[in-house]
Amino acid sequence: MQQANWHSNRSGKSGVILLVEDHDLYREVVRAALARYLPEYELLEADCVAAALPVLHSRPIDVMVVDMTLPDGSAIDLVEQCGGFIQQGTKVIVLSSHSRADMLPVLSRSDVHGYVSKEQGLKKLAETITSISTTEVTESNASKEMTLEKAL
Repeated sequence: MQQANWHSNRSGKSGVILLVEDHDLYREVVRAALARYLPEYELLEADCVAAALPVLHSRPIDVMVVDMTLPDGSAIDLVEQCGGFIQQGTKVIVLSSHSRADMLPVLSRSDVHGYVSKEQGLKKLAETITSISTTEVTESNASKEMTLEKAL
């Protein structure tokens, strides 16, 4: 069943995460963990590629966490269908139970910004989201500083 959900603690959010995971129970566990580890983020959910695409079109997404294997495709299928969003700054983390060695073709893609094995745990996922978001802010600030220096 195609499903997309919005979750928020209604406080001022610093970012938006789209979680695309087809297993309901695991998605609930991830939601609870991310709410605990990253309360400053708003969490949106989808259970397949088809449900994720309208969410991407509805609002800006900072980080997409996508299960590698979905009922109607893969994380790469979703990444390829939303390339414009990635060019606009959406970061992609692939979440999978596949080994890192099996994931090498996926990890070598420039439009995939991180990989977390489900066995590594959800704290590692939160750390990866934070790391990617911090990198984006640092790069953005560096770009602004270079522009300011050129203007002076």
